[in-house]
Formats: sequence, C-alpha cells, structure tokens
Amino acid sequence: MNYSLMTTSMVFPLVSKLQTGSSMEEIKADYAGMLSMVAHCGIPAVEITSLELDVFGLDTVQKALSDAGLLCSCVIHMDVYAETSVEKRDRIVTNACQKILDAKALGASYIMLALMAQPDVEKYSSEELRQALICNIRPIAEYGKAKGITVSVEDTPDIRLPLCSSAEIGHILDAVPELSLTYDTGNMLLKNEDSVSFYNKLKERVVYVHLKDMEYTTSTEGSNPTIDGRHMSATLHGQGVLNFGEILASLKKGRYDGCLMLEYTGMEKHAENIRAAKGYIDAQLPV
Repeated sequence: MNYSLMTTSMVFPLVSKLQTGSSMEEIKADYAGMLSMVAHCGIPAVEITSLELDVFGLDTVQKALSDAGLLCSCVIHMDVYAETSVEKRDRIVTNACQKILDAKALGASYIMLALMAQPDVEKYSSEELRQALICNIRPIAEYGKAKGITVSVEDTPDIRLPLCSSAEIGHILDAVPELSLTYDTGNMLLKNEDSVSFYNKLKERVVYVHLKDMEYTTSTEGSNPTIDGRHMSATLHGQGVLNFGEILASLKKGRYDGCLMLEYTGMEKHAENIRAAKGYIDAQLPV
C-alpha cells in the first residue's frame, strides 16, 4: 500500500500569511518548498484541498506537485453539504463538480467531500440534515461517476452532523449508491464507536483511508466534543489512543489495497514529524 500525506496543518498557516503582508509569490514559493520537503521525507503523494486550489489556482498546484515529483492522491473539497436552503444547493453542487474536474486534471482518482456545519446547525433535526445531505451529495456523486472520479465522504468529526457513526453513514450510503466512504480511523470515537468494528461494518464501501491518531484533552480549543461531553483532538501518530496494529490488520483482512493517507497535524518540526509518522506506521504494518 502506498502512502499519502494530508498537509492541511502546513497549508493553513501559509495561506494566513497573506493577511500579514506576505506576497502571493512568497507564499507560492513557500508552498512549493513545503511539497518538496514532503517528497524528501519519502512520501510519494499528497492530498490537495479546495483551499489550495482556490488560493493558488490549479496551474500553480500542478506545477508545484510536478516539481516536487509528487502525485495527488485525492482532492478534499470542504463545504456545507448539509445545507437545507434550496437557493444555496446549486452553488454547492456546482462548486463540487468543478473540484471533480480539478481532481481529474491533477490525476487523482478520488475526491472527498469534507463537511462543515452551518452556523445554525442546531436548529435542524438529524433527519432534516440527513435528507439535505442526500439531496446535495447525490448529484455530485453521480457527476463524479460520469467523469471517472470516485466521490466519498468520511466519518465526520462533528457530532452535530449525522455523519459520524457507522449507522449514520450507512443511511447516506444506502441512499446514494454512487457514493463511497473514506475511512477516518479516529472520528467515530467521538460517538464512542470502536474504529475496527466501524470499518468491518462498512468495509465494502471503503475506497480510501485516513490514518489519524486521537487523544482526549481538557482543552476546548482546536478539539471536538464527544457524545459524552469529553473532548478529543488529533495528535501525532503513536501519541494517541488508536491501535494502528489492529486497524492495519483489519484492513489487510478486509483486502483493502488502496492508499494509506497519514493525517498529519504537526505545527512544527515538520520533516522530523512526518518521517516519524511514516516510520511508526511502517512498524505497525502486518507481515
């Protein structure tokens, strides 16, 4: 299985420098340098977010990947997919379909729809949000299939949205047969569901894997609340509560042979931490 890397924790600070006076050319150079560093860490591919595409443009992202010798394993497109407003649905679908075309241009086979919650999400019932998800995602998944791009959702780290547990995701997958699942190893813990049992229930629809470690925390900043009132946040691989040996053994037993994406969350010492993450997961792989 090949590795990929989520670079979001490095991309966001780069983009934020635009608000502090750095020029676009400076940021683009830093972006290219970041991707080159990832390649030198022995990672062959990265996930590209819609943020990168919107800020830098497709041509810049393509060139930076090519110069670094990296592949794009997947495009992550963030939006409010549980939007109930009919007036906003066309924009959501149109934007996602454009990102499908961007994924195709980048040579990726997958696009993952990452859910953001609307500001007034609490006013809607789970059923209202579920029906909105189905209505908004179905045409995107159908368009992806027509273009040869697999569209997926992940178990989502926001318990206010009905897409965290295997039962919730099962409802969406049943309603949208063209949709697939990105298995995030940590997010279902927010609803006290075991990572391995989650995978075993939905493995037939899994096309992509996010390896993410999670830890319990007393801080509410940068963390997600759990269903029982605690908080969890992503952490460096090997420093949290996930049993990756067991998870990877389950993937092998389930005959998963796709990409293993390392969900990297470090904020400093990036090269050191990325190499450590890869080494840690290498050591957990079943023989």
